[in-house]
Amino acid sequence: MSMKSILAPIDGTATSNGVLQAAFVLAGAFKAHVNALHVRPDPKAAVPLLGEGMSGAMIEDMISMAEKEGNEQRQKARTLYQDMLAKHDVSESDMPLAGVDMSASWVDDQGREDEVIAHHGRLADLILVSKPQQDNEVYTTLALNAALFETGRPMLLLPPSSMTAFPQVVTICWNGSMEGARAVAAALPFIKMAKTVHIITADTSSTDGPVGENLAKYLRWHGVETESVFFSPAGKTVGLALLSESKKLGAELMVMGGYTHSRMRELILGGATRDVIENADIPVVMGH
Repeated sequence: MSMKSILAPIDGTATSNGVLQAAFVLAGAFKAHVNALHVRPDPKAAVPLLGEGMSGAMIEDMISMAEKEGNEQRQKARTLYQDMLAKHDVSESDMPLAGVDMSASWVDDQGREDEVIAHHGRLADLILVSKPQQDNEVYTTLALNAALFETGRPMLLLPPSSMTAFPQVVTICWNGSMEGARAVAAALPFIKMAKTVHIITADTSSTDGPVGENLAKYLRWHGVETESVFFSPAGKTVGLALLSESKKLGAELMVMGGYTHSRMRELILGGATRDVIENADIPVVMGH
């Protein structure tokens, strides 16, 4: 798999800058295209229980306020996008350009954030999502769930700190699972361009011994040499232990499967996935 189309959902808040920065850093390395997606909420969705004890004037006022707020957020997102275009000297186009390795386009859509992101994400090679932050927790949580569980495509979870360079040290969290296999396949472009790759496996009751060597053998067919580490969580949860081991190894990117304990619309993330999402301070490629 190659990374030629990167989806960067932005809502105009502070985290949008980090998402765009990472998108352009990766697009430069992969010679790819960035779709900066802004989702405009439907103003009518801001009116609960239409007609239930509300006058027509009250409804119109609520819709007007929602439209104004939506337009303000759109303008903020658009300004961030234009500033990033200038900073990275990127050509703007929605079609491939001859002789141009890196390009970008502005995508403006309206609807529910998770549904719109899922729709566009299914035709992206990578979807960038910021860790949920206090100032836009609802948006980032919706974006994260849509990207990870509703697209079938890999997601890159981004910490608050900006990505300023392509990651050169990668850790692969490996337990032999289907989700882990999908994450590895999705992250191969990162893995093949990295200088150092570590395969890390936590010793737990659900892990069938030091299985990292099997993955190491597979990656050799892709020209990638790795080091396998089998370690004890030592009292930590698996997610926190994987983050700790990655930090010890100097990782600039982590690769892992994304798990859920529920197929309901209101997703309940598995323990390791939840811990990583809440605590990661390096980018994480996740596949489900």
